[in-house]
Amino acid sequence: MKSIYVIGHKNPDTDSICSAIAYARLKNRCSSDGDYRPMRAGRINEETAYVLDRFEADVPPLLETLEPRTSDVPYQRSPGISGEASLLQAWEQMRREELNTLAVVRHGKLLGIVTLGDLAQSYWMELDALTRAGTRYENLAETLSGKVVCGDGKRRLSGERVVMYTPGSNLRGNLVLVGREAAAQLAVLDAGAAGVILCETGQPEAQVLQRAAKKEIPLITTPLDLYTAARMLGQAVPVSAIMKTEGIVTCYEDDFVEELRTTMTRRRFRCYPVLDGDGRYSGMVTQRHLLQVEPRQVILVDHNERTQAVDGVLSAEILEIIDHHRLGSIETIQPVFFRNQPLGCTSTILNQMYHEQGVTPDPQTAGLMLSAILSDTLMFRSPTCTPADEAAAKELAELAGVDYEELAIAMFNAGSDLEQRSEQELFDRDCKVFVCDGVEFAAGQVSSVSPEALLAVQKRMEEYLEVVRRRRHLDFTLFLLTDILDESSVLLFSGPEAQSVVETAFGATHGKQALRVPGLLSRKKQLVPAVMQAIRQLQNP
Repeated sequence: MKSIYVIGHKNPDTDSICSAIAYARLKNRCSSDGDYRPMRAGRINEETAYVLDRFEADVPPLLETLEPRTSDVPYQRSPGISGEASLLQAWEQMRREELNTLAVVRHGKLLGIVTLGDLAQSYWMELDALTRAGTRYENLAETLSGKVVCGDGKRRLSGERVVMYTPGSNLRGNLVLVGREAAAQLAVLDAGAAGVILCETGQPEAQVLQRAAKKEIPLITTPLDLYTAARMLGQAVPVSAIMKTEGIVTCYEDDFVEELRTTMTRRRFRCYPVLDGDGRYSGMVTQRHLLQVEPRQVILVDHNERTQAVDGVLSAEILEIIDHHRLGSIETIQPVFFRNQPLGCTSTILNQMYHEQGVTPDPQTAGLMLSAILSDTLMFRSPTCTPADEAAAKELAELAGVDYEELAIAMFNAGSDLEQRSEQELFDRDCKVFVCDGVEFAAGQVSSVSPEALLAVQKRMEEYLEVVRRRRHLDFTLFLLTDILDESSVLLFSGPEAQSVVETAFGATHGKQALRVPGLLSRKKQLVPAVMQAIRQLQNP
């Protein structure tokens, strides 16, 4: 069943992670279109880690990009062929699997490749090549549709010439083809042949077998006549004798399809061996296969801005968007299901969708959705909180069997361990990038119930904002240090345009890089709209 990813924004918060899990579970309950898998677009923060651990939920796998990789291509899966296999076996496998190129492997490792052209050239190979290649007797028998009836089938030719029996000819030390007459067969054995192929013979006579065993001479029987057997013998040469080992261009399952297309255009080979993450061979890919690759399918939750989405989102097929933020810059090729409501949390929307589908969340899912609402609304203190959010939280608390006030305090305390985190970790834990009238800025936020913890990191973050602004080529950076209990924030900012924007939006900064703003709790509803309005006002006075 095709995997459909449900994923939130980069630098995921608790709502982003918990909503992805909850919606994937609802889709799997109500839909048979695919396997809906919750994913994450970045490292989870301490608060989210606490929530997942408390409700014993697995951390969703990391999805770094939606760009299709070789593993998404319906290429020809094939085990390849052993270097000991005969050319005839190679030809039969290529015909059976409809391949133009066959990989030669040993214990899963790629040794070389053989093509149809190589097999065609080998048809004219001299029989001496059997000896040069150290061909096994069992290869000879299989190629001749026969069997080894005496001696070790794994024994290799080593210096023997291939000759046909004629009376009086020198047969000593050679591989001899002889007809079905027992007298001729015994004469060959007595002449000192190194090995004998009994043509047009099913079961040799007892005396022939006994004499071959006594002299330790390998015997092969074949139903083919002398002429046909001699013509077929060249196809018993092992594949390793003609395989190419130099200049082979391989690709890996995690290579991007676009990079593979470039390689194919430049190299112009027909087939490329595919290796897995351990370097083991898994199949062959061609340009025709690349035409059949389907984009990854994805559902976005808790965001609808391209700058916040997982890398490669434009190459994917977006099926749905469930969000509670402003309309952003995501574009889709086809119409999609888009649900956006002015609520405090995506999980509040999901709770409504559970009701609409007649599904009751299990206690674990209810606990995750409750945690998302408490986190996004700062336990109903945020101006983004609506009566619907509070009602949903209390309903989910009953289903989860928890005290939502105790849960909220425990979550906020878990997320208040700020001093042990680096500046980059603090900034990236909940950072989003926005674009307004050509101005690109980033806004991060940390919240805590400890004023001391916020004060301890303020100085470090003031210096770091300019570092991250230059590194990411932003016009300016903003960072909120939010005191949940005091219901206020310290707004830090950096960049040539930042001070005028902040002063226009929130008042005089008195030349400082920090401004305390009472009542400022929400980045979504208070910070970003005010900043965007200030940008437009400054650009169009």
